[in-house]
Formats: sequence, structure tokens, C-alpha cells
Amino acid sequence: MPRARKGKSKRGGKGSKKGVVTKFDPEGALRHGFDGSLLPPARQTASIFRQPVTIVTTSSKHSKPAPVSEIKRSVGRMDKPFQMFALKRLQGLRATSISTGNFIALSEPLAPPSKIIPVGPGIGGDVACLSVAYSLQHPTTGLPITGQTGPKKSLDSNPGANVNPDQPLFQAVVITEDDVLLQQKRVIDARRRLEEALKQFG
Repeated sequence: MPRARKGKSKRGGKGSKKGVVTKFDPEGALRHGFDGSLLPPARQTASIFRQPVTIVTTSSKHSKPAPVSEIKRSVGRMDKPFQMFALKRLQGLRATSISTGNFIALSEPLAPPSKIIPVGPGIGGDVACLSVAYSLQHPTTGLPITGQTGPKKSLDSNPGANVNPDQPLFQAVVITEDDVLLQQKRVIDARRRLEEALKQFG
């Protein structure tokens, strides 16, 4: 029966990496400033087995999805936000002709009627007229143009909280019976002058 050789086995030979212990090297510590192992640690890869996943829900079990009509309505309202006082940058400006330099349409600045009172910090009559024109061209769905319903003092002192961005920058106008009668009189006078003009040129 052959006997095993005495001495080092092949598994514990010089080229084996198993069981290698890094010893402290004082010269290396002085040279590198670190007394630990200079070998990078072995990277641990992810497990190839399936891991359980915990599902955390933030909504109630009784919640229902939004109806399709509401989703379409909300998507339709996703317009670019409009600055509250964006029309103020046009204050004091008028359109002119490029060739002659003269005013084409408006010879005088815009001025609102006496009953329309501008509201807001530094808002003049021309800006109030521009806000009315903008509201007529971009009407809010289902909302009439009434103006700002709050008191003028609160609108001027804290416009960010009290001014309604969907309404033009003038105080709400109260229509009285006298205003209705005056408008009817103007309509009757305009019809009479039109009838006289048709008789003269017809």
C-alpha cells in the first residue's frame, strides 16, 4: 500500500489563493498611508433567485377611477398659465404705421367709460380696456364677464389673493334702471338717424 508523501499538498501550494491572509506591512503603511489590505474587496452580485416584493398602496381599496368625461375636461383645461398683470407691459403703447410713423387706428389712448373703474396696483384705463378685450377674445367656459367682485381697497392692497384672474381688471359694474333707460334712448336715437339717412340717400 503506497504511503502519502510528507510535505505540502498541491492544494496548499504556492499558487493557491485560498486561505491567504494579508499581513501588516509597516513599510507599505509608511509608503501608502494605509495599514489595511491594498486589494479591492470582492464585489457582491445580486441574487439570481426571485426575491419577494412588498407592494405598498397609497389609495383606498374603495376608490374608483375618474370617469372619461372628467379626464377629457381636465385635459382641456391644461392651458398655459396667463400672468395676472401681463397686459400692464402694454400700458402707454400704441400701434403706429411702419412706413409713415402715424397712428393708424387709435389717435388717442384707450379710455374706459365712466362706470368702468380700473383695479389693481398701477392699472390704468388703457390696461383695463385691454383686459376687457382679452376676456372677450378668450372667454372662460360657462362664466360671464362681470369684473372683479371684491372691494377696490382689498383688490389694490393684496391683488395676489383677491384678484380673480378669470375676470378683467375693472370693478364690477352695477346696472341700474336709469342705465337701461339711457341705453334705450340711445338705441331709439340711432335708429331715427339711420332712418333719416336711408330716406336721404335712398
